[in-house]
Amino acid sequence: MFFILSKIFWIVAAPSHWLGLLVLATALCLLFRMPRAAKACALAAVAILLVAWLAAMPLARDLESRYPRPSWPERVDGVLVLGGGYDSQLLRQRHAPQANDSAYRLVEGYAAARHYPQARLVFSGGSGLLGGASFPESDTARYIFTELGQDPARLILESRSRNTYENILYSKAIAKPRPGEVWLLATSAMHMPRAIAIARKLDWKMTPWPSDFRTGPDSGRDIWRVAENLGLLDYVVHEWVGLAAYRLSGKAR
Repeated sequence: MFFILSKIFWIVAAPSHWLGLLVLATALCLLFRMPRAAKACALAAVAILLVAWLAAMPLARDLESRYPRPSWPERVDGVLVLGGGYDSQLLRQRHAPQANDSAYRLVEGYAAARHYPQARLVFSGGSGLLGGASFPESDTARYIFTELGQDPARLILESRSRNTYENILYSKAIAKPRPGEVWLLATSAMHMPRAIAIARKLDWKMTPWPSDFRTGPDSGRDIWRVAENLGLLDYVVHEWVGLAAYRLSGKAR
């Protein structure tokens, strides 16, 4: 139920979705000669654009700065790479993996596995789609890791999880980490605070290994990059709402 509600909530809560609805509402109000309502909707749309321009970058920077990339640990026993919405159906149709902003999770996970030849490499990802998918994200992970040269004997795939909580819960059941083992958690920098909060709740001590940063210490704002600002605001709101929901439901701490 938590998974279903979270997906439905995000459909109506994403700032970019609200912007589209407000633009549509403005057009309809003008069409039906409702100038006051049209003005209110237009002002609300402008407000979302201003928030995206003014707030998205510093809020994203705050999330990404919580767990900076550490130096290489002396020893690593395992690397857990979290899925990032890879479309394995497209992989089967195009015979090449889909590219998205989370691809560097796989790259960084593979790099860590090469750095520690004896470490186990675990990828976790089923499907995060509300209606499910024909093929799990792990199919894409297997393809990419194999193409990069990963030893299949050191690769463990978890294919049931639908969200971050299930990623870590099911992976822990498969990997069975022992006390004292050192595990790296490879995921996007902005996603890392939520992932680490869940790992703490599930009593799995992990070293954050962030990838695909969106911001730098001195990243500035650009009012003309409308799509990028909106996308960043969506991502920030998604992570803040997700972190709050997981904590309120007892799935993170």
